[in-house]
Amino acid sequence: MLSSLLLAGFLGAGVYGWVEVKPLVSPEYRNVAYTVPASPTLTAAGGETVYRIDPTRSKASYAVNETFVGASLHRATGTTQGIAGDIALNPSSPSTSRVGRIVVNLEELHSDNSLRDARLRAAFLESHANPLATFDATSLDALPATIRPQVPVEFTMSGNLTVKGVAAPVVWKVDGLLANGSFTATATTTIKLSTFGVGPISIVGLVKTEDDATLTLHLTARDPSRFTIPREISPPSDTNRSGDGPSFARSIRPVIEQHCASCHTAGQVGAAHWQIATASDVSKTASAVALVTTARYMPPWPASDKGVPLAHNRSLDGKTIKLLSDWAAAGGPLDVDGGTKIRTPKSAGPQVRHDLTLQMPEGYAGSADHPNDYRCFVLDPKLTAPTYVTGYAFGPDQIQEIHHGQVFHLPAAARAEADALAGQDGKPGWECYTGPAIGVPGGRRGGRSELIAGWAPGQDPVAFHDAGILLQPGDFVVLQVHYHYDKPPTLDRSTLFLQTDPGTADLAQIHVVNPLAPVEIPCSPGQTAPLCDRAASVAQSVVEYGPSGQFIEEGLLQGCRKSAAEVAASFDGTVASSSCDSRIPANGSIIGVMGHMHTLGKSFRMTLDPGTPDEKVLLDIPTWNFGWQLQYELATPVTVHRGETVRISCSWDRSLEPNRPPKYITFAEGTEDEMCFNTYSLVPDRGQVPAPPPGG
Repeated sequence: MLSSLLLAGFLGAGVYGWVEVKPLVSPEYRNVAYTVPASPTLTAAGGETVYRIDPTRSKASYAVNETFVGASLHRATGTTQGIAGDIALNPSSPSTSRVGRIVVNLEELHSDNSLRDARLRAAFLESHANPLATFDATSLDALPATIRPQVPVEFTMSGNLTVKGVAAPVVWKVDGLLANGSFTATATTTIKLSTFGVGPISIVGLVKTEDDATLTLHLTARDPSRFTIPREISPPSDTNRSGDGPSFARSIRPVIEQHCASCHTAGQVGAAHWQIATASDVSKTASAVALVTTARYMPPWPASDKGVPLAHNRSLDGKTIKLLSDWAAAGGPLDVDGGTKIRTPKSAGPQVRHDLTLQMPEGYAGSADHPNDYRCFVLDPKLTAPTYVTGYAFGPDQIQEIHHGQVFHLPAAARAEADALAGQDGKPGWECYTGPAIGVPGGRRGGRSELIAGWAPGQDPVAFHDAGILLQPGDFVVLQVHYHYDKPPTLDRSTLFLQTDPGTADLAQIHVVNPLAPVEIPCSPGQTAPLCDRAASVAQSVVEYGPSGQFIEEGLLQGCRKSAAEVAASFDGTVASSSCDSRIPANGSIIGVMGHMHTLGKSFRMTLDPGTPDEKVLLDIPTWNFGWQLQYELATPVTVHRGETVRISCSWDRSLEPNRPPKYITFAEGTEDEMCFNTYSLVPDRGQVPAPPPGG
């Protein structure tokens, strides 16, 4: 179904991993000029006739098996007519025949979904900067003694396929026919997507492909001395516009404006993936809208309905999904002017006031040589009176580089220690893999750093109801940002927005609890590498992240009363899992929950009182999506009692990133490592003091 994505394996050289959070479809990828690429021309030698590829009668195509949203396996195909090249044929001495460079324009690849095509160009092929793929033949083999008109000929053609500077050898099986001044040929080969470092493609919650792909060149090459070879081709035609279907004005526009516009109009978080401004923009991508909504990939709401009811549910009901599908099936017809503006409504999600705006005081850019960079920055709210934080929003500046952010509350007594750390290495802030590392029990200044807020890709603002986090005069917050760099960094100045109320307000105080579970994911069967050894992998984490590279995982195993071997035994060669039980620290109510894993995440669940008659699933995410890590507000707070059990359960799937370098994975700070991480917001009953976490 996601057929246009599949040619990434055919002709691509990008690597999926962060495409869920990077801007994917910048404007240059949305509009394609359909042109014929230039290719070197051949000059006929003795006995040869040069035949030039006619792009209007030729195409390059691919076919690959894919599974779409867990459905049955099927064969996906896609094509382009942006192709050029010469064939110099010597009928009386075929072995001396030559094939010139064949050039294919990757910008012009198309399937039945224009949005998917744009995503392919941007995220996988980067074809705006690298538009051409080439094939250079090195030999023609198994040719007959002569080539006669109207007599089919079979042979093989060997050479190198090159994309973005990456070349790989391929061998084509060719069936050809010489007739009436033309040479027609069908050339077929099979490759592995992984050969080009781009597959099998896996987009969580949407599509997975197999590694093998079939490539086919359907060529008609004509004698340019007898025929005019066209230099222009037409865009692919839209043959599926019946004009029937639901009314855009009455039925489709209200859905788009209510459920899509708040993210996908200019300046909004989803505009980098898909930007809509007018009715025409929606109509042109009707099939994509139907695809992602039918798959329930959009609007994003990874949580299932197996848990307690959650507030602000973004998901669409079946009737609305069918409406969009019926409209797309009719070709996305419009009963309004195509230039009709799409309005942006007030978001249906949580709303917070920006009473305090705390921006990083200096811009920060790390180094691509240090791909996982944890950095802490002091943000001073300059409080002169007790103040409640009753909501927050995080404004990531360089969103493509930020893995997550966490916000810690520290007492005024810890400020001197923070100021002493900041800038010690000549850069803004300080390195802080395990957190601020100041104001902890036993520290020079005393007090305790408390996690009060966090952000991960896809998260909405968070609003507390009749509750808040109390800050005293002089208290400050530390923003910890995990930067992940896969190219030279850009200067970042992210911002934290706080909604506040006076400390005299009659509000309950919120306590953020952060249960964790260990991670033990061995290498897949057959993988051999130095880092497949657990001890070597942990040692590497210590090199990269300091002592935390070892003690976090060892501490989690001890706290969860498990051994590394016991957790690793869950690995079946593809999927691994882990869980850990912790205790509710005070009587009160849970009002919000969140889970966090990295890009191998498969599923997440948080359960209260597991295995008892009172069991409640507080959060169930059956298909983890790194790009949408939401903070979920419970529709009705859940009453809890001190000592009740909370279990978090995580699973990971190595097949999601089959080209990842082999490594034994533990709980560690890098994006290439993994986590099983949970927070929940607890409002203790009046007079209750939450028990400290183990060791705290």
